[in-house]
Amino acid sequence: MARPAKSIYLLDAPVFVFRAYFALPDTLVSSDGSPVNALYGYTQFLCGFLGRVRPAHLGVCFDESLTSSFRNRIYQHYKANRALPDEDLKRQFALSKRLSRALGLRVYASRRYEADDLIAT
Repeated sequence: MARPAKSIYLLDAPVFVFRAYFALPDTLVSSDGSPVNALYGYTQFLCGFLGRVRPAHLGVCFDESLTSSFRNRIYQHYKANRALPDEDLKRQFALSKRLSRALGLRVYASRRYEADDLIAT
């Protein structure tokens, strides 16, 4: 199937950051010894995607609403069984956002809406 000439993609970035964080060893570290396994895996995915798909436009959506989503107001136990990301993972999410911007991609995040909500709108 041929790709439309002006393709637009919206990426749910947390899926790929989380997957890399839990799938790759935390022995992948930066020069200061900080784990970069999630950043590395996300970068591998993103560069592979860009090379294969070559989208005309790409928006990358991130979560910033882990406890402040509109869903938390509707249902106080929303995602209550999930632990919040630890400091290593939070840092790697921030680095993944910076990387996305450095690549010239549009990055979207909201304290009220999750990445998939941003994509749906």
